[in-house]
Amino acid sequence: DDGREAWKETVGTIGLMTGMGTVLARASYSERFGRSDTQFEIEAYPRFRPGTYAYVNVGGSADRTLYPTRRVGLELYQSLGRGFEASAGWRSLDFVDTTNIYVGSLTKYAGNWMLTGRVYHVPGEVSDSTTYQGQVRRYFGSDGTSFLGVGYSHGFQREEIRNLADLASLDSDTYRGELDARVNRRLRAAVSGSTSRQH
Repeated sequence: DDGREAWKETVGTIGLMTGMGTVLARASYSERFGRSDTQFEIEAYPRFRPGTYAYVNVGGSADRTLYPTRRVGLELYQSLGRGFEASAGWRSLDFVDTTNIYVGSLTKYAGNWMLTGRVYHVPGEVSDSTTYQGQVRRYFGSDGTSFLGVGYSHGFQREEIRNLADLASLDSDTYRGELDARVNRRLRAAVSGSTSRQH
């Protein structure tokens, strides 16, 4: 606690399973420093063929005070065989200047377990930084889509950078836990929590 006002953020997401993959619509509302802002996003995970799918995200904010005017995210995932999957991608956030973030990951699936390592790199003369993340998930349930997970990261506090506060927290150690469970055929419940120590 450095005495600064708390960042308050409320996020609502609704999803739809389609023949091509999952599509999500998300609205985020934040308050800090006496300002407020709202961001709307569409996120999709289209499948191209067995073992190949993508992450596609577009969104933006009309107020442009806490969220970027425009955000775009693309990432391609490819199965490598023997339970391995790799990805490479890019994010673009338009604040006053454009921030580009390059991301890569390697995942190993072993039975009901998933182990993932991810690297995010933000190039630049002033804000050149690299973030490392590790995550373990244990899947359960009749359809195998519910999971319990833990993770650690050094660099960014969040897995997906969405606002100015996420970009400012570059040198932090973060521990997180998550639970995502299928309630019934149409409803899922998810809860997550994290704690960070920022230098």
